[in-house]
Amino acid sequence: MTRTDGPAPSGVDRLFQFHLCFAPARILAAALQLDVFSHIAAGQHTTASLAKAAGASERGMRMLLDALTGLQLLHKRASIYGLSALARRYLVRSQPDYCGAMLGDDRLWHNWTHLTEAIRTGQAPVRVNERQTAEDFFPNLVRGLHVMNRPPARRLARALLDGRRRTGWEVLDVACGSGIWGIALAEADGTARVTAQDFPKVLELTRQYVHRHGVEKRFNFLGGDLNEIDFGANRFDVALLGNIVHSEGADSARQLFRKMHAALKPKGRMVIIDMIPNNSRTAPPFPLLFALNMLVNTARGDTYTFKEYSGWLREAGFGRVTRVDIGWHSPAVLAVR
Repeated sequence: MTRTDGPAPSGVDRLFQFHLCFAPARILAAALQLDVFSHIAAGQHTTASLAKAAGASERGMRMLLDALTGLQLLHKRASIYGLSALARRYLVRSQPDYCGAMLGDDRLWHNWTHLTEAIRTGQAPVRVNERQTAEDFFPNLVRGLHVMNRPPARRLARALLDGRRRTGWEVLDVACGSGIWGIALAEADGTARVTAQDFPKVLELTRQYVHRHGVEKRFNFLGGDLNEIDFGANRFDVALLGNIVHSEGADSARQLFRKMHAALKPKGRMVIIDMIPNNSRTAPPFPLLFALNMLVNTARGDTYTFKEYSGWLREAGFGRVTRVDIGWHSPAVLAVR
């Protein structure tokens, strides 16, 4: 007779952990949608006062606050709740590094609920990178990505400059979002000039960040779809493709690389910053998971290996292709015309 009252078979507990992995994300999103962190920063510290400020039940608020404490986003003494350092910096609406617009947005969550159907059909329920959707979706995403990408962007700038202080480079930042990759180069080199390209409504947000970083006098803005814009010939010393190739699909990426090759000056350099799995697509986990994020959010998006990038770049006419460690989940890919 098979025993059923002993320890769980090895690994089963891990499966149940996977099953509940959604819970921290939903707890965080609910807290942001109810402005819990901002209410605490404004002086509300008890279950009753926070429930009143958020328009919520005391029962539900108490459970949420305790869960946030367990996740170490809050601390609790007796019945008084306070913010962790992490929450105070990134989750309070009035803070300059607020990331809640992205982390509290339910649209990615809703799209992932259609994963099974997307796998069956190969079609996304929503295509967030197409212009009408993108101009609504990306501003929330960009605000969080600006904060997250700022440290690797500054490390990339130092690597590209390689000890030089003044280059006079003309830089193209494609699908720039907040502009952080170009901003970092402009901050590191006071003579570099940046052309920031994205959809017009996204560029409205880019302008705010460029002004905040004090480099607006050396920025130009180019509105439009990257697949339709003519970037010209022999104009730029550096082209930056920051977290854009994964949404484009292989054919569009290869076309974009040809356009970048034409737009760069001789010996010009193109940098791809993206999620890059190993060549056998067995690790690391994040780029592999992100490929499914592209399945449910884009028509043709995916993540690509260094081997794939190298082949496409040489096909487009680039010579040397190398990897640059920027202290991130993936290295940057550097191609020289």
